[in-house]
Parts: sequence; C-alpha cells; structure tokens
Amino acid sequence: MASETLTALVAQFRKRPLDLADGEAVNRAKYDRFADLFPPAEGVTITPMTLGGVAAERHVAGDGPCVLYLHGGGYTLGSIRSHRHLISKLAADLQGVVYAIDYRLAPEAPFPAAVDDAVAAWRELHESDPGRAISVMGDSAGGGLSFALTIAARDQGLPAPRALVAISPWVDMTASSSSYEFLSGVDPILSRQDIVWHSGRYLAGADLLTGLASPLFADLKGLPPTLIQVGDHEVLFGDSVRIHQRLIAAGVDTELSLWKDMFHVWHFYWRQLDEGAQAIAAAARFIRRQHGAA
Repeated sequence: MASETLTALVAQFRKRPLDLADGEAVNRAKYDRFADLFPPAEGVTITPMTLGGVAAERHVAGDGPCVLYLHGGGYTLGSIRSHRHLISKLAADLQGVVYAIDYRLAPEAPFPAAVDDAVAAWRELHESDPGRAISVMGDSAGGGLSFALTIAARDQGLPAPRALVAISPWVDMTASSSSYEFLSGVDPILSRQDIVWHSGRYLAGADLLTGLASPLFADLKGLPPTLIQVGDHEVLFGDSVRIHQRLIAAGVDTELSLWKDMFHVWHFYWRQLDEGAQAIAAAARFIRRQHGAA
C-alpha cells in the first residue's frame, strides 16, 4: 500500500501539473526553485567550476568514488541548481565526489549540443586526472544522455565509465513503448504528448532513431556495468525494460531495479519520500561496488 507521503505527492502532481505551454523560461525558473525548497545534503562541500568549457559544480563528501552526474528535464529544462539536492545526496551516500554540468538546453541549443557538452566535460575530467576511474549517472533525459556519453566515449576512444546508472531513463525519441498506453492513467507526471514536445525541441528535425539521441537503437556493445532504476507507475517504464533487454543481448552486465508504485524520478523527493532516499543509496552502493569500495 502506498504511504501517506507518496499519496500526497501524487495528488499534488495531479493538482498542479507542469504546463509546457508556459514555455521554457517560466518552467526553467520553476525547476530552479527546488534549490530553495530542498537544501543540499549535510556534510557536502559544493564548489562552482567549469568542465570542458561548461558551467559545473563539484560536490565533495569524501575520497570515495567519482561520478559525473547529468540532470534531467527533457533536454529543455533542469540545471545543476534544480538538481543540487539530489546530486549532493548521491555524493554523501558515495562518500565521494560528484561533478554535475549545466549542459546546453534546447531549443536554443538542439541535439547534439548536450552530447557535445557531456563529452567535453568527460574529456577534461580524464585529462585532469589520468587513470582515475569515473562513473556516470543521470535521471530522465540525463539517463539517456548518460548512455549517449558512454557510447560517444567508446567511439571516440575516450576512457569508459567504470559504471553507468540511469534513473527513469528516456532512451527512445520515438515514444513507441506500449507503457505509454498502459500506464497513461497512473503516471502523474509524464505523457506521450510531453515526450513529443520535448523531443521536437531537442531534435529540431534530426532523425528520431539516431543512436546518440535514442540510445535504445544504438550499438550497446562494450558498455560498462549498468544499473537502471525505474518506477512501475511511469510511462517511461517501457524504455527501461527495452534497453535492459538490448543491453543483455549486447553482452553488458546490466541490472533492472523496479520500484513499486514509484513515479518518474522519485529520487528528486528524497527529503520527503523514504523510497527516494533508499533509491539514491542503492545507486551509490552499486557504484561503490564497481569501484571496489563496497
């Protein structure tokens, strides 16, 4: 049975849904207000910086594993400010270091700008500390971008992530999963119409099937150990199942973690929702194991 906190959150989402018709500027400001509502995790030092010419932050909670985090928001919304509380919680649970970047957003900077920025940041991280193992993690569009970065790094001869963690990843620009129909009545946050709106702005006429925009259709061979976390009440559930299957077929060590009753990127509400904190902790444990720090 869903907790009172979960029930209240879902009711709040349904009462005050994000209206994409308000435009990017208004909704970006709404996203960034989360930085005022949810303070960072305790014991984490946050420092502004740049990576590969991209505005970034470094979250330090210890000398444990290092991660590059890519925020969600449909490639049109979100920032390191809106996701600061989530990123800091990951750093705290890792007892390590998490970098996050403000990659360029659409429609001002359509595909492949976000991929280019992620690759530039990844390249500088490795050039500044050669030989250091670094993992990659992201939510929603940032989950898809984490796959895209990993594929691009492989194809460009850059070091591979030690591990990849994708939260509720968006990996299919065609919005073709059957979960869009089956779960449309239970998902309180996203719909196929929302996904089409975001993809149109991000792709700006580019091929829906291109692998760095829709990693579901990319060559996934050689990717690192991967953890996918998804809620069973989100329309992107099908994306997670399908890419998990594709990863298995490609010989990748992959784990699909299904969370009962959870909505899209429930981790975002970790200060209110126990399952959000538990999911971040589980992701941190997975990364620590891959770095030999369990």
